[in-house]
Amino acid sequence: MGEVLYRRTLKRAVDLASMQTISSDALMAMSKDEYQIVRRAATRARLDRQPRYVCECCGHAVYAPREGRTGHPYWKHHPGLSRNCPWWTGTSLGVDAVSASQFDGAQESPLHFRLKNTVGELLAGDPRTTAGSVVVDEYLVQEDGRRRPDVRAIYDGVPLAVEVQLATTQIPIIVQREAFYESASIRLLWLTWNFEPPATDRRLLSSFEDIFYSHDKNLFSMDDQTIMLSKESHDVILRVFWMDGDSWCSKLVGLASLNWLNGGRANAVPSRPPWHKDFLTRWRGALGYKGTNWDDRQILYAELVAKLELNETGVNELHEFDIDALVNCLLSLVDGQPVGSQQQNLVELLNSFLYVERRQQYIRLVRTFAQLTDRQALFEVESVRKKVLKARTVGQIDRDSVPGKIALALFPEVWCAAPVR
Repeated sequence: MGEVLYRRTLKRAVDLASMQTISSDALMAMSKDEYQIVRRAATRARLDRQPRYVCECCGHAVYAPREGRTGHPYWKHHPGLSRNCPWWTGTSLGVDAVSASQFDGAQESPLHFRLKNTVGELLAGDPRTTAGSVVVDEYLVQEDGRRRPDVRAIYDGVPLAVEVQLATTQIPIIVQREAFYESASIRLLWLTWNFEPPATDRRLLSSFEDIFYSHDKNLFSMDDQTIMLSKESHDVILRVFWMDGDSWCSKLVGLASLNWLNGGRANAVPSRPPWHKDFLTRWRGALGYKGTNWDDRQILYAELVAKLELNETGVNELHEFDIDALVNCLLSLVDGQPVGSQQQNLVELLNSFLYVERRQQYIRLVRTFAQLTDRQALFEVESVRKKVLKARTVGQIDRDSVPGKIALALFPEVWCAAPVR
């Protein structure tokens, strides 16, 4: 049998004029008039040696002939492209011949070229980018070598490099680039195009897996929607992908909202929960019906001392501050029901908490916390109100005290609305 000259495996193409994706199904569903527009545009582009439609997988030029037997249009690579593309649809002449015949010797795919310039335009349109700082595809020279980032800019006052990843890149190249930017104190964002998570029983391509781990198990991508939203909002919008168990998840995020980690790379969804959330999960796991179990409390207190660098405070002092009761009181206000207590409701819990004299120094903190968690009505109850009046005669802790530092560190999402003074 002779060599098959086409394969219906090229799933999607990108129109470089609009950055819109056109799937094979959408191509086949076009009317005759719509199809002729695509057909003629691809032909004109090829005659001008300027690709118009490109394979979304490898980024090289495609056109839309009709299949001789059925008459259906389909996306097909131009003759001479490498078989390395998983969606390859034609005969192969080798990389050098391809470059010479189609792109005047350029080794870069048209999609990669368009994307890096689009990223540069979006960065330039974001007010957080320092005016005039966007540079596309120029060498950056440092003492230990040079690299040519796809895009670089000063974003939010900090140097940023963006590398567009479309095809297979070996791990040594990825690691070398990361080391170069890290040594130069330049943040690095790996970015791909229209990422499609693999099926559950399939794994990521190695090059995507490498940048997935570079970004703390996040993968950042752009598509036609993120480009449109970026232009509308003057804010670089990305789509982040991450895994929840065996399932892929995604959401839109702004470049400005990313968390920049040690080493200069970012995440949007931490692969591990923040320390305070993990700590409270373990705290809850150590709860008994009369509070936190003693042995576990000792370990958790020691962690608080070390994590918050309470250098002049030991575990015994945390017992004296009654931190166990304070944390459980705040957790109760978050949950809307008693935590680590035998009390039946929050009114009983507050009355019991404030009955102990050494806890009355926390009344301002607890009342502010109650307001921020929409539990302020509890302080209108007569029994609680009387204890508050009594507690006001006691000196109150501030944010710089040991209990204040602990409360702020364990519940940052609550306090961000109105920090304890």
